[in-house]
Amino acid sequence: MAADLTDLVIRELTVDEFPQILPLIEQHNSKLDPGELRRRLESMIPHGYRCIAAFMGGRMVGVAGYWVSARFYCGEYMDVDNVFVLPELRSHGIGWRMMDWLHEKAQELRCKVVMLDSYTTYVDAHRFYLRMGYEILGYHFIKRLPESPQPA
Repeated sequence: MAADLTDLVIRELTVDEFPQILPLIEQHNSKLDPGELRRRLESMIPHGYRCIAAFMGGRMVGVAGYWVSARFYCGEYMDVDNVFVLPELRSHGIGWRMMDWLHEKAQELRCKVVMLDSYTTYVDAHRFYLRMGYEILGYHFIKRLPESPQPA
């Protein structure tokens, strides 16, 4: 049964509203401690983190974060992060509308491209992004570093 999206509202959140995303981010990153997710959110804000949310009937049903920056190979870009829609509402167009919102915002900000990372295990997400016209450009490499010693 299709969800009724007539009351769907997608908007950018204020920094004061950012903690409201944590219950959804915790579902998306269920292996991480909620306190650590809160700490990471707080550390992302000074680096230009922004966030949108989708609401239905006043209830937050989807979130997506983003940053805007520039790189040599592509110029100005929007980096989309942690796109998440409640599992019971997936495949009803909410994610598509959130991405459309982000694409429009990227154009407003004069970005040349929108990019994102997706874990290799998120096959359904890959199909979604490919349907939206995204292409796989390369690999995202990561090297885990030992924890830094705490200052004395």
